[in-house]
Order: sequence, then structure tokens, then C-alpha cells
Amino acid sequence: MKLNHLFLLACLLILGIACPISTVVTPTAPTIQAAATLTPLIPVTIVPATRAPTTTQGTATVTVAPHTTTNGPYLVFLRDQGNGQELVLMDADGKGEVAFPFPVNSNVYIPQSLSNLISPDGLWLAFYTGSDGQVFGQVGTNTADLTLNLMSLGITTPAGSTQVVSRLLSADYPANFAKAAQELDLADITAQALQEAFVNGITQSIAWSPDGLHLAFAGQMDGLSSDLYLYDAAYGTIQRLSSGPEEVQWIDWSPDGKWILDASCYLVGEGMTYNLYATSLDGKVVHRLLVDNSLSGGLIWVNTHEFLTHQSQNGPGNFGLVRVDVENGNVDNFWDGSFDSMTVDATGAWLAVHAGTNELFLIDMATLQSTKVQVPNPTHDYGAYGDILGINIEPDRAFLTRDDTLHDTDLGLYYLSTNGVLTSTGIIADLFSVAPNHADWIAIKDHIQLFQAGGSQARTFNLPDGTKSSDFQRILWRPDSSGIFLVSITGQLYALDFSSGISTLVESYLSPYDPATRVPEGLIWVRK
Repeated sequence: MKLNHLFLLACLLILGIACPISTVVTPTAPTIQAAATLTPLIPVTIVPATRAPTTTQGTATVTVAPHTTTNGPYLVFLRDQGNGQELVLMDADGKGEVAFPFPVNSNVYIPQSLSNLISPDGLWLAFYTGSDGQVFGQVGTNTADLTLNLMSLGITTPAGSTQVVSRLLSADYPANFAKAAQELDLADITAQALQEAFVNGITQSIAWSPDGLHLAFAGQMDGLSSDLYLYDAAYGTIQRLSSGPEEVQWIDWSPDGKWILDASCYLVGEGMTYNLYATSLDGKVVHRLLVDNSLSGGLIWVNTHEFLTHQSQNGPGNFGLVRVDVENGNVDNFWDGSFDSMTVDATGAWLAVHAGTNELFLIDMATLQSTKVQVPNPTHDYGAYGDILGINIEPDRAFLTRDDTLHDTDLGLYYLSTNGVLTSTGIIADLFSVAPNHADWIAIKDHIQLFQAGGSQARTFNLPDGTKSSDFQRILWRPDSSGIFLVSITGQLYALDFSSGISTLVESYLSPYDPATRVPEGLIWVRK
């Protein structure tokens, strides 16, 4: 099958993680690569703050320092410099930053999120150089020299220095796909189909372990198809964890770092399905979790070893909600129909499912028993309660949701209890968000209102000067819940500190994700 370039871009917007490809429980012997020598190919650039931020409350004027002023955590994002992007690590209070040139490779597709490329400890940036050849009609070199690299972000090694992790293609690439198709001897599985599936997933299949010590990635160095590999950042060694005939499409880690998930397939395109595997960190155990499943590409972890996922197709949309246990391979099917959205509460004990225009269900994760919620406005017929956030104040306030109907100009917030009862908060909001502590929350309308445990209003802040609530698309909390960042629809970033009450413009040139320019979405947190 032949896919065009535009269709590839559509596929990449759906995909987001990566996977291995083996039904074999016993992994192959690991391939070890000696630690590479650091090479200062990309010197670090410390960017001074040339744009003085403006304060919107109080009298203090805050200027972003051309260096970090804390030991982390740091907010990471990409800055548009007109002729390229910079990778920025900013202090949680928005007062200091350090910037690096972001290595963009126009010959390959990179993951949509920086979280796949930057280690959670903020020490390394993974990036690709070279090319995987010309498929899907893409324009670029056909050198077939795709290579995975790391750039140091400082601390343990000189900032900006780079090192090679591994070349990712086999010696006979791309002729190897003809041999692979011949060995498979399956209808519709041609050499071209296998190569397109390989290219679709090879640079999307990358993810750091939660502790930042290991990088899981897909490579084809040792076989006819892509396999799951594990790079040890401390020792510079590589271990091959899988070997099979399918092509890896995305990778994810369990929150405790004990399991690596990967999804693989033979074909990409409309109706494509995946096989999903979980491999232990040492590679000794492999569980085949799902077979021929049209995964949406997103996982919601309920705890350290269980996650929720679902199928997604044109027509039925999202459907087939399941809970999967990576430790024993058990799969619980508890929602066969379609739905619009779902959210787990902060304890992982309850699941809220928005199943239709005005249908809201609450599911007990222990018994999988569902309760239909009685909504206060049953005549509403569009988008009701589409935004649901888990909160953990008390049982009668397990979720915070919003009536998003078009019948009302006011978007009212409601508490959803574990008994399936909706109670109005009396608050109207264009934008709302729950803090990392799962107790405090923010509602934005004409002002920024901060609420604390029990629903009591703590403080009210003015919006940044010259802005209105509809100017903002996202609320991003500091990890310690002591303040927020506001992201505008035009790419500006404001920092609000709760103690001072001051809102500060700290960035004016955020780089939005654009498949055409292959720039990943930023605004993630890393620690040091």
C-alpha cells in the first residue's frame, strides 16, 4: 500500500509513544555498545533576557535572568527565534532561564512532545541525525544513515556537548524489507508496506524511564524489522530487548519504571491495528497485552502497574475502554460503547466517563460497576460535561466538571461525588484547572480565582493587563502548587506567583507544535 505525505502527518498526530515487537518471551542476547566519547558539536548558548517582562499586579518589575536561579524543577519549552528554535529551561517561578539551540532534523519526523526526548532529570536531550530514506513521497536525502544522539543539558557533562547512542539501520537497509516480506509470506504485507510502517514508527518510538537513567528506543541494527532497545545513560551500554517481524510504532514506561510498553504493526493507514507488549526492565519477561487493537496511542495510568486505554476509529470514535495489568497481562473490558472523554480521580479508585451529549457515568474501579449520573439540565443536547478533572477534597467532591452546553452563555462548574451526584459550585469559568496537590483549583472568568480544600475561596487575582479570559488556552501549575503559568492562544507565557499576586509576562515566542516544521510541543516539567 502506498501512503502520501499528508496522510503520514495525520497518522503522526494520532501516535505518541512506542513499542517492541515480539511474541517471544525469552529475549535475544543483548547487544552491547561501548560508551561514546562526548563531542562538543553543538555549543551551549546562554540567552540573555532581551525582552523585559511586564507585571500586571503590584509594583515590582521582574526581569528574567540569563541563567537559572534555582536547582529546579524547571519548565521546559521551545522558543521560536524566527530562523529556528531554542530549548529553554526556566525556573518554576519564571525568574531565570537557560537556553540551548534545538537540533531540528528536516529529514525525519520527531515525537509530538518534548517529554519523549528530554530525560525527566533534565540532563539529556535525545535527537536524531541522518535520514531513513525516501518514503511517503517525502523530500530529503536518501542516505539511510539515521542515528540517535544525546545532547547534554549540563550538570554531569559540559552543556551542549553531544554523543552518539547508535546508528539505527541495518547494513542492507532498505533491501532488508524485501527479505522480511518474503519470510512473512502474508497477503498485502509487501516490502514497501513494511518500510512505510518502519519509517512511520522509528523516530516516534522513544521514551525515557521515569528516573531518567534509561532510554528506550526502536532500532533495526540487528534484524529485518525494528526492535526494542534499552540505553543505559550512566554506562553508555545498549541492550536489545525484543526480536520479532513487526515494526515498532510507539513506546511508553510504567510509572515505577519496571515495565516498557511498545506497540507494533505491519501496516500503517486507515484501520491500522497494533499488538501491545510489556517488557520487564531486565528483558526477561514479555507479556503480550493486546492483539490487533486500534489503540488511540494514549494510556492513562491508574497506578504503577495498571493503565486504561481504548480503541479509536473513524466512525465509532473512541470505544472499547479496557483496564490492563502489565504485571500479569490481565485485561478487563468494562466499556464497549463509544465515549467522548474519561478521567480517573486522584486516588485511582473512580472513573468518570462522558459517554454522550448528556450522559455522564461514574465507575467503581474495584468492582467495575457503573452508575449513571443524574444531570441537572437533562434538556441540554450538546457537549455537556465534556471537561472533567479529578480532584481529591472529599468523597462528595471527587471530580470537578463543567456544563459545556451551547444553550447557556455561562459555563458552570460542578462537583461530582462518588455517589454519582452533581452539585453546583456556584462558579462560572471559561477555563479551570486542578492543582498537583489535587485539592486546590483555579477558575478563570473576569478574574483568576484560587480555591482551596473544601471549596473555600482563597484569593482573587487580576488577569494580566490587556488580557481577557478568552485569551488563554491552558493553565500550567508549578509542581508545588504555589503558582501557575498561563498560556495564551498567541504563544505568550505568563507566570503568576500566589504569594506576591504578581503576573509576569515571561515569554512571548512559544513555538506551537506544527507537523510541517516538525517542532514538538513543549511545556513540560523536569527536575534536577
